[in-house]
This record gives sequence, structure tokens and C-alpha cells, in this order.
Amino acid sequence: MEFIPEGSMWMFYLLLFIGPFVQEDTTVIGAASLSLTSPNPWYFIYAAVLAGLIASDSWKYWLGWAAKHHKWAKKYGERERVQKLKDVVQNNAIKTLVTVRFLPMARIPTYLATGFFGVPYIKYWLSIAFSGFLYVSMFFLAFHLLGELVGEQIKVYLPIVAVGLVVALLGGLFLRKRFGRK
Repeated sequence: MEFIPEGSMWMFYLLLFIGPFVQEDTTVIGAASLSLTSPNPWYFIYAAVLAGLIASDSWKYWLGWAAKHHKWAKKYGERERVQKLKDVVQNNAIKTLVTVRFLPMARIPTYLATGFFGVPYIKYWLSIAFSGFLYVSMFFLAFHLLGELVGEQIKVYLPIVAVGLVVALLGGLFLRKRFGRK
């Protein structure tokens, strides 16, 4: 990566670590793409983005936990529908947390709910770490396998295709929510 001054690679890895706090999907896709062209070993990029992804999700549990200590949240939590949801989340916490990693716009509310409903933090953290490992590995594997199959041309076009797919997916979800059945 010619654009990074000599001796400043730590700033690149720091950006990869901080990226998931801002927009995790874009950071993971960008990191997988950069790992194809980086002169540094790809596993440093992988480790930085995975650590950032896990760190960015680790604190979301505590927002839900803190919310349940407020008067309005306690009142909300006593509703019958919320109690049913609590039972479902607590009884299926691992499956739920691993699954929502791959569902757009479901991750953050679920992470907050696990804190709100009192799922043990170690169970939460191990689940998000495992799902983060799967998620980052999926993108890195796809980019590297396609890079091997297609060759040098993939390094130019795959990031564009990946960003296009993310934009199309998010656009489709937005349109469905905006103009779907009421």
C-alpha cells in the first residue's frame, strides 16, 4: 500500500479496528478487498478488523442492561408481549445472536435486547465473537477464493461488485419497508 508512509502501518490497522464502530459491513468488505492488494500478510488485516468488530459489538449489551434500570424501561418490560420475547431470547440466546449477525438491521436491537433481558454477558460475548469470526471469515474467504480463480482482474472489480451488492440489498430493504404492504 503505497499511500501509507513508511512506519505508519499501525495507523492503517487502527483504522481497521475503529471502522466497525462506524459502519461494520463496509469495513469488513473493504478490509477483505484490501487484503488482496496489501503487501503485508492478509491475516494482520483480518485480525484488526475482527478485533474491531467484536469490540464494537461488545459494548452494545451494556446499553440494554443500563436501559432496564430506568423507570420507563421497567414499565415497558412488564408488558406481556415483551415478557414473551424475553423468554424466547433467553432460551435461544446463542442461536439468536449468531443468526442476527447475518440479518440486516436486526443486530443492534437484538444486542440491546440481550442486555435488557439479562442474558449472561459471557454467553453474549462468546456468541458475538463466534458470529463475527464466521462473518469476517466468509468475506475474506470469498474474496481470496475469487481472487485465485479470476486472478488480477478481480482485485479491481470485486470491491465494486461487493459495494454494489450491499447498496442493492440495503436499497431493496428500504424500498420494501417504505412502500410495502401496510
